[in-house]
Amino acid sequence: MTARILQQLNGQMLLKIINTLKDPIWINEKNGNVLWVNQAAYDYFSIGELVGKNVFEMEKQGLFSPSIARLVIEQKQFVSTTQITQNNDHVLVSGDYIQDENGEIQYIVTHGRQLSPAINQTKELEKIESILQLYKQQIRQLILQKNQQDEDFYVGKSKAAHYISEWAQKIADIDTTILLTGETGVGKTAFAYRIHQLSSRNNKPFIHLDCSAIPESLIESELFGYKKGAFTGANANGKIGLIATADQGTLLLDEIGEIPLHLQSKLLQFLQNKTYRMIGDNKVQQADVRIIAATNVNLMERVKEGTFRKDLFYRLNVVPMNIAPLRERKEDIIPLLNFYLSKFNKKYGRQHTLSKNLMDALYNYRWEGNIRELENLMERLVITSDGPKIDINNLPSDFPLQQSQQILLQNLEEVSLPIYLDQIEKSILIKTYNETNSTWKTAKQLGVSQSYIIRRLKKYNLKISDAKELVEE
Repeated sequence: MTARILQQLNGQMLLKIINTLKDPIWINEKNGNVLWVNQAAYDYFSIGELVGKNVFEMEKQGLFSPSIARLVIEQKQFVSTTQITQNNDHVLVSGDYIQDENGEIQYIVTHGRQLSPAINQTKELEKIESILQLYKQQIRQLILQKNQQDEDFYVGKSKAAHYISEWAQKIADIDTTILLTGETGVGKTAFAYRIHQLSSRNNKPFIHLDCSAIPESLIESELFGYKKGAFTGANANGKIGLIATADQGTLLLDEIGEIPLHLQSKLLQFLQNKTYRMIGDNKVQQADVRIIAATNVNLMERVKEGTFRKDLFYRLNVVPMNIAPLRERKEDIIPLLNFYLSKFNKKYGRQHTLSKNLMDALYNYRWEGNIRELENLMERLVITSDGPKIDINNLPSDFPLQQSQQILLQNLEEVSLPIYLDQIEKSILIKTYNETNSTWKTAKQLGVSQSYIIRRLKKYNLKISDAKELVEE
């Protein structure tokens, strides 16, 4: 039926049908001369008469590149590629040939479809996507700044504080595992939450699990959950684990070094392929969770002891970050004191200020408990102090700095003022040097010259021991 209809159509009618197509159609001889083009080709190129021109010459003149007819002749096969016109338009062009009775190329037929609109739309979409990403980042920053009005562990002027802040922004959207290390109280939890706020997961759950606070027998069920009737004493309806709760969000595994050895392989499996099994269930579950681990112990030592898997350590340690203790970034102490004073004044409706003596004393305090100790002390002082100005005598009686002040006052009753002052200076020298292990750093921290420190070491008969500590000769 189809063949009979085509036989009834004459050549002119076929050309009229092809002319209705909106894509350019070319028919060329093998020497490149144009025999016929449809109306769409004229409309698209707008360069006058095309029939009789040579496509090879047109290619040399830069009207388009490459010539599909040339490629078909060279390769003697069907060709499809992108052609660029003199107006920098992109056209997807396909070409094939018709053979003569000897099997040689006689005619080349090419068909084009304009790509520029699609390319331009793609570019516009890319621009819009880029703008949206920028807006999303700015919104995250605004949310973070708002939250920081209530809580911020990284107020400070030290290089370490700036590095921590910049590092959080840099790794927030790198969706990989992070290992935070540092002493107790340096703010590992706050840093993990900061990363979560800056990431694309900020509108999803942030779950905090303290591995050291949960009995070993319960931590697996807390983490992975369990099915109904999984064990005696289990909830009759089963339990959803924290991994499922944190789906699409962030899970902080605090004190990761305390996780039981038998559970570490299951955690490693989840880190590798995001799959796990609930207790009492054979079904494999999936969850898209970003893991941030934190510890105040040396995990490599745990690996050597055999209590922590080496493969789990390396899987957690993809992006390591150590948070320095407060005593190593003393420039942050005063800003933090002022921050928490303001925070707790606002919380308890007070208007306290800190005396210079107290500020100086707290600046030189060692802060073994780091930021957490500082925060707790400031809250206590704001609550318990009566007068508008908080001074050294307002410190709790069990606070180490207060005890040292009382000892010095007792010594003052027994010795003369010059001897008393020498004792204080000697004590400060020993303490500061043993913190810095350098006479130059000691001088810088105390605001004096290095030669002054050397003279004082000789005056008080102090020497550097084999253990690199300052001791009396």
